[in-house]
Amino acid sequence: MESIILPVTLFVLTMAITPGPNNMLLTASGARFGYRATLPHIVGVVLGMLSQLLLSALGLGLLFERFPAVHGVLKIAGTAYILYLAWKIAFTAGPGTERATADRPFSVLEGAGFQYLNPKAYVITITAMTVYPLAGDGYLPSVAFIALSFAVIAFASISLWALFGSMLNGWMKNPRSQKRIRYGLGLLTAGSAAFILH
Repeated sequence: MESIILPVTLFVLTMAITPGPNNMLLTASGARFGYRATLPHIVGVVLGMLSQLLLSALGLGLLFERFPAVHGVLKIAGTAYILYLAWKIAFTAGPGTERATADRPFSVLEGAGFQYLNPKAYVITITAMTVYPLAGDGYLPSVAFIALSFAVIAFASISLWALFGSMLNGWMKNPRSQKRIRYGLGLLTAGSAAFILH
C-alpha cells in the first residue's frame, strides 16, 4: 500500500488543481455568488468524481474500450455543454442586477451530474482506477485510499479556485469590472473545452 501513496497523491493533486471545466465553473461561481454559495457545487463535483471512481472500479473503462463511439459522443456533448455554460457566464449579469435573480449556483446534484458530461473527469477517474489499484488482497484497500485521496485533495484543490473567484466578487459590483470579469471567465471556460478535445 505504501508504494501507491505518493504517486496517487501527486496524480490527484495535479488533476484537481490544474485548469479544466470544473475549476473554471467554480471560479465563475465564486465570483458571482461567493464561496459559501458555491460550496454545494464543490461538494457535488467531489461526489460526482467519487461515483465515477466507483463505476471505474467496477469496469466503466471497459465500456469505453469496447465502444469508443460512446466516448466520442460524450466528448461532443460535454464540449457543447461547456461552451453553453461559457456563454451564460460571459453574457449573464452578476449580483445586484435584475437578470441575476434567475441565476443561481449549481446544486450538489447539478455539480455531481456535470461530471457525467465532463470527459476530463472520465479520463481522470478511469486512469486512477486503471493505474493505481493493487492486485489481490490489496485491491479494495487501495481503491478506498484512492477514493479518500480524491475526496480530500480534490475538495481542497477545487476550493482554491472557488475562493479565487470569491476574491473577484467585490469587483463584480462595479458594472465595468463585472463585464470584464464575466467575459474573461467565459473565455477561460470556453478554453477549458480544449482539455476535452485533445
